[in-house]
Formats: sequence, C-alpha cells, structure tokens
Amino acid sequence: MAKDLGGFLSEYEKKYPDEIVHIEKEIDSRWEATALVEKLEKMRKYPIVIFHKVKTAEGGFSIFPLIMNMFASRERCARMIGSNFEEYPIDYARKSKSEKKRPIVVGKKESPVKEVIQSGRGINLLKFPAPVHHGMDPGHYITAGLFTCYDQDSKKDNVALHRGWIKEKNEIRVFLSSHTHANLLLSKYEETNEDMRCAYWIGHHPAVCLGIMAKLSFPESHFEAAGGVCGEALRLVASESLGDDFLVPADAEIVIEGIIPHGERRPEGPFGEALGYFGPQQFNPYIKVTSITHRKNAYFHDLFVGHMDPLVGMNSVYIEAQVYEAVKSVVPSVQRVYRPPFALPQIYIQIKKRKEGEAKDALMAALSTSEYTKQAFVFDDDINIFDEREVLWAISTRTQWENDVFSVKNSRASGLDPLSSDEDSTTKVGMDCTKPAPPTPFAKRVYIPQEVKDRIQLKEYIPDEKLKRI
Repeated sequence: MAKDLGGFLSEYEKKYPDEIVHIEKEIDSRWEATALVEKLEKMRKYPIVIFHKVKTAEGGFSIFPLIMNMFASRERCARMIGSNFEEYPIDYARKSKSEKKRPIVVGKKESPVKEVIQSGRGINLLKFPAPVHHGMDPGHYITAGLFTCYDQDSKKDNVALHRGWIKEKNEIRVFLSSHTHANLLLSKYEETNEDMRCAYWIGHHPAVCLGIMAKLSFPESHFEAAGGVCGEALRLVASESLGDDFLVPADAEIVIEGIIPHGERRPEGPFGEALGYFGPQQFNPYIKVTSITHRKNAYFHDLFVGHMDPLVGMNSVYIEAQVYEAVKSVVPSVQRVYRPPFALPQIYIQIKKRKEGEAKDALMAALSTSEYTKQAFVFDDDINIFDEREVLWAISTRTQWENDVFSVKNSRASGLDPLSSDEDSTTKVGMDCTKPAPPTPFAKRVYIPQEVKDRIQLKEYIPDEKLKRI
C-alpha cells in the first residue's frame, strides 16, 4: 500500500500515543487554533494536534480535520525518515540525492485524491479549515500547501512551500519569493505572455513533504527526491483541469489546481512570517482556481509559520543537508550541522579540525549555500552543537574576534528578512569558534572521570517523586 498521511497517523499513534492530541471541542480557525498550539509551545510541548470541529471563514464547521504541529519535534521528524536526532540532515542528504526514485503514473480510479472532484461553481476554498494565524494576517492562509509547476523546456516538476492567501472561493494570492525556482519559472512564462499552470497539494505522508523540500539544482525533479526520502516511488496522476501532462500526487489529501494569469498582480499580505515578523503587504501573483479534488475523508494540513512546526521541520532539514554537503566538499571531516529553530538565520557546523584554514573554508561554503543563512559558526568535535550552553561557551572561549570573524556585504538574502535590502541582499557573517589545529597546544577542558559519572545514579540519592518535581 502506498504511503499516505492517514496511514502514517494511524501507525505513529500506536507507537507514540502521547505525541498525538485530538481536539473534539469546537474551535475557530480565526486565531483560536493557533492560540492553542502556541500555548503548548510555551510549555515546551510539541504534539501533533488534530482539530476535529473547526469553524471556517463562512461560519460553519469544516468536514476536514485540521492538523497542526506535525514537524514541531526534531526527534519526530527524524523518525519520519528512518533516522535519529543527530544524523537527521546527513541521512536526509543521502536519501534525497543518492537514493532518488522516479515516480510512477497511475490512473484516476487508483488515486484516492480523485474521490471527490469539484469544478466550476462547485469550487469553494472557504470550506477548508485554513487558519488565520497571527493578528495582522488579512485572512485564511494555505501554509503547508506544496506549490507545483513545471518547467516549459525540461518538463521537470518544481515543488516548494509558498504561502497562499485564500481571498475568494476560487482565488488564492500567492507569494513566490524572488530567489526561488517557482519565481524563475513564472518569469519564463511571462516573457512569452503565457499563463502558468500550477497546483497546491495539501497533506501526504510527512516523509514525502520533507523530501519534496530538498534543495536541488535547476531543473531537477522534487518528486524524485521525495521518493528517495520516503523510501518508495511517488504515485502521480493526471490533473483534473490542467491537462494529462500536469501530474499531481495521487495519494495526497487535497489538490487545488489553477492558472496564474501572466502579468497580473494583486495585493497580498501582510503575513506573520518565519523569522517572527510581519512581512509587508505587496503586489503578488494570484491563482484562478480551476478545480479541487480530495479524498472523502481528507485532512487539511497547516504549518504554523513563525513557530516550531516549520522551523524544526520543513524549513530546516533541507538547509542543514545543503550546508552539510557543501561543507563536506571542502572539509571532509565535517561531523554534523544544526540550524537552531530559535535563531533561524544561523547555522552551526561541527568539524574534526586537522589543519588551519578548514574552519574558514567551512564557513565560506556554508554561507554561500542559502539566502536564508546569515550567520555561520564552526565548532570543534568536542562541542555538542545541539546544546546552546556549549555553543555559547565555545563562542566566548575559543574566538578571537579580530582574527576569527569575517563579514561579506551584498550577499544573497531572503525577502522575508526585515533587514534585507530592496534588492534582497544582506551582510553575512562567519565565526570560527575552533581551537588551534594540532599540534598547537590548547588548554584542556575540565572533566569528571567517566567511570565515576557512570557509578553515580541519581535515583539512588534522590527519590523519583522528588526528581520529577525539581
């Protein structure tokens, strides 16, 4: 049986029942759902939350359960692709690059996403439980929808996360940021005065959603990368309204198809974005929706932008994997990389330093990989880069600022960064937080003999009840 979201949830809840929370009480899609998830986040609790009775923009209750917080736990994300906390981006890089699988095309009768088909006057985006996330957001947004379009020349698919404001029953205003391949493809269509066919698909096995985000050369198939990450070829099916050559995932929960009219722009935003700030309102393309297809019992998946859900999951692993591969090409002794969710523009790199110059090479490679990375830090292999206390200790004790810090002006930046220029450029910074390379001596870290630490068991000294309350 093909992997899908429902199958994942059923299997995962059996193994980890405390990591899925079902909310049966009525809740409004306008701020209430996000307020509940934020309260859990403040308590450092990150379960998958499924809302079963969500009030929609029209005032009624959606037939679609709303899923949030899917990717809020790094441990859970690692399990999704058969990995572990530390090796997560390394395994992701291997699977998405070296283990790609070509998708297979199936018929419409074999495709669960075709169980319900709506077109013409039957199209109504307002029936979905899409949340209003933050206070200045203008309306209900699609945030976990995978925006799909095709390159005219190579016929390759391009798939990525791009936010979409549900403005009308049949209109979505979409933000395609300037450095993305989707923006490039739209420009190519508009150069020849052509409309661009596109689709949002919402909900799939989470390994597919993670894999689809792989950072690839242009043009390369994201469907193939997703197949590698989830461990089986994606099943694709012909679209309902965009032609048989426009393929969409057969096992998705929901597919929204449409056309972006060339040369037309409409106001979109403001929107609370990944860095924790509201981006301004601006003129962006819009989608004229031509059909909606979905499973009979479909889930509506949402990413709580600006919070742990996308920061830990879909917005980080592909960047970590990209940095790991780039650094490994110049410093083969790289051990691990980590993008801290509380400081999104940063990347931490752990290397086994063998000679001087490797740390700087690692920093330059990392800073060049992504417009989202503004600050890179490189550490020795005795520093746990997942522990912020060790990271800050290394920065403060192993860095000589006049020698170990450099900046690069006018570097590529994300348009979501409130400090980026009008041309989406910024200043990037690299910091070498490593000891001098051998054989240069350096002060030894304090330590307690391991055999003593192993011998001292807290439960033998402090009662369990007391330990839980401490």
